[in-house]
Amino acid sequence: MEAAPWLLLGFLFAGLLKTFVPSEVILRYVGRGNIRSILTATVIGIPLPLCSCGVIPTGIALYQQGASRAATLAFLVATPATTVTAIVITLALLGWKFTVAYVIAAFVVAIVTGLLALLFLKEKSQPPSFDDPGCSSEAGSNPAECGCEVTVAGRQGLRERIESAFRYGFVEMVEDIGLWIIVGLLAAAIISALVPAEYIGEYMGNSLIALLIMAVVAVPIYICSTASVPFVAALIIAGMNPAAGLVFLILGPATNLSTILVVGKSMGRSTLTLYLASILVVSIVIAYLFSLGGWL
Repeated sequence: MEAAPWLLLGFLFAGLLKTFVPSEVILRYVGRGNIRSILTATVIGIPLPLCSCGVIPTGIALYQQGASRAATLAFLVATPATTVTAIVITLALLGWKFTVAYVIAAFVVAIVTGLLALLFLKEKSQPPSFDDPGCSSEAGSNPAECGCEVTVAGRQGLRERIESAFRYGFVEMVEDIGLWIIVGLLAAAIISALVPAEYIGEYMGNSLIALLIMAVVAVPIYICSTASVPFVAALIIAGMNPAAGLVFLILGPATNLSTILVVGKSMGRSTLTLYLASILVVSIVIAYLFSLGGWL
């Protein structure tokens, strides 16, 4: 029930993105394997109202339309970790200093993850240029065969494009990743039931150990960024190290079994390994630095 609205929103965004945003626009801003595309994907992702599972179809749609691996990973980190509602609730419950640390941490983790992907992962081959003469109608070629399906879609009427958006978002994307999301949510629900919050707060006083424990707890479970803020606030009030709460706010929404399964299936094991390792290490390091510096 908690995930469903965000999943529906994510599938809808994926369909609208596929149908109404030309692939050449995606390629221009986040398709290149460079730092600019990583920064763009991160800045775009931070305010978007997409949560843990809602970001999956949108992120995979970006990747399938030509977004670079590095930019896609940055988007998958930044988008669920922070939303406008989560930032507002954090400001209300945990204060402005924690909120600043929260936004900075999400930004840094997303950027570093993208940069590591840029350095260590081989990018997929880019689709042919839309300016390629081989894709022109005068050349007599079929646009759908050379990556120019957007040109064809652009000739459709508004009604046809809306129908295409819903078909892609709620039929094709669901067929592609729906089963993995369901499996991930079921497994995450079982894990969540076995890790009661009241026991976590009891053992989270030690700074570094608390960060490591919270990281282990946060990785597999599904929790929305907005819903995770009251949970973290309650634990901090109970005596948990605030830095551990910051780790949870980044890792909880950005990693869960559904995301892990879908990223591994769609982008490969090496991408998944780098994605998880980067988020784990960087979130713990930056939270510990905030704590060490007396900010938290």
